[in-house]
Amino acid sequence: MIKFTLIENALDSIELGMEYLTKAGVDGNASAYKHALLCLFQGAELLLKETLVIVDPIIIFDKNSLFKYCKSPLRPEIEELYNCRSIDTSGVCEELRKYHPNCFSNSSITTLKSVAKERNKIQHFAIQINLSDLMEKLLRLYFLLMKPAFSIVIENRKNGLETNRLDFEVVCERISSFERKFLHSKMKDEFTTGCCAKCGKFSFFILYDGESFPTHCYCTSCGYEVRDKEPWEYETCPDCGIGSLYYDEELKGGVCVCHKCANSL
Repeated sequence: MIKFTLIENALDSIELGMEYLTKAGVDGNASAYKHALLCLFQGAELLLKETLVIVDPIIIFDKNSLFKYCKSPLRPEIEELYNCRSIDTSGVCEELRKYHPNCFSNSSITTLKSVAKERNKIQHFAIQINLSDLMEKLLRLYFLLMKPAFSIVIENRKNGLETNRLDFEVVCERISSFERKFLHSKMKDEFTTGCCAKCGKFSFFILYDGESFPTHCYCTSCGYEVRDKEPWEYETCPDCGIGSLYYDEELKGGVCVCHKCANSL
């Protein structure tokens, strides 16, 4: 028997969307841009529903549908849920505000609705869209919605609420891959990656944002983060000889955020 989980379906859609986006960037194929938007939006919507399933699986189902098809709407059987309709984008927005208000801002909700509108245009009408506007919407979809959703999903698995360890490792690897691709689309070569000093995974992102020193560093697998450091707060690293070493209170030791050092950990 083949089994696919909601998070797997979300990641597959996002990955397919990224493949279309890459193809579109190479040859300017209009159809590829269309499929990129459709797949990325579908992946985002599934991912956001996953964050709601973590709270309670029945949240993602339309309430009228639950009462229509389930003997006990608050404790439905899986076979009954197969007949139920899931909530639409507006419903997802409402539930995100209710259950994850600190993770998704008003800008996040506005972005989701905006991209949903473009998705509807593509599905039902012949439209024209400026490619730079499309890329801006897709970047906002990732950074304002997918990225915080990924954090919720990883935190849930990191806390042991997901028993499949292999699944956790695969999810971390795929999320790191998405982060790398979207960052490249947003800031080109203004970032590097290395090994996280806290969890040891190669998912530590070092952002320079036009500066000669790291302006923000974070791990997409464990959430470890370094930000708001001034240049004079860094010491010279004895291993790589670069002024990128600082003392971390949490880890009780020195951490070098130079990618050459991070890569060698």
